[in-house]
Amino acid sequence: MEVEKKTGTWKINVVTEAMPEEIASALGKLDNLVGASYKPIAYLGSQIVHGVNYAVLAEQTILCAGSAKNIVLIIFNVRQAPDAHPEVSLVSIQRVLEGSPMGTCGGIVIDPQIPVPGEAMKAFKSVMAGFVGSDVKPFALLATQVVKGVNYFLAAEVTPVYPGAATGIDMLVINDVCDTRKFSTIL
Repeated sequence: MEVEKKTGTWKINVVTEAMPEEIASALGKLDNLVGASYKPIAYLGSQIVHGVNYAVLAEQTILCAGSAKNIVLIIFNVRQAPDAHPEVSLVSIQRVLEGSPMGTCGGIVIDPQIPVPGEAMKAFKSVMAGFVGSDVKPFALLATQVVKGVNYFLAAEVTPVYPGAATGIDMLVINDVCDTRKFSTIL
């Protein structure tokens, strides 16, 4: 596939089980950061740029009185150093979804779950019935929010339906009571 060989293009390859070795090693380096802890949800893919960038979707817990939780996208860069040992550096940590303080009425409750629980999949199938234009495959429930019904925040692989289309990773917010869906690009 020519698209996957282009420099700068993300090659999506979602892994929700054990993280690839380079990623697990890089995630271990985050333990040195003060003020937050990170729990991986899924490895999302790679990108060739001055070495290789790797993308990981993770749960971030901010260490404070209320232990705030967020969903973040972490990008690492790994490149071969002249001494043949890979150099791993943190490129960015980008907030994808901000959780609400515990006990907030109508707040967003961060509680990642893989695979997507039955109730959320039932809502997904109901809201997405008849949807055309993209193939949407949810791989994780990121959060919920009780409003009129329940908003389910899902991480999903989204591939437009046309030849050679590139797959992306989106956050999809669905609510079957209101029959709504909203896509936001993650990667």
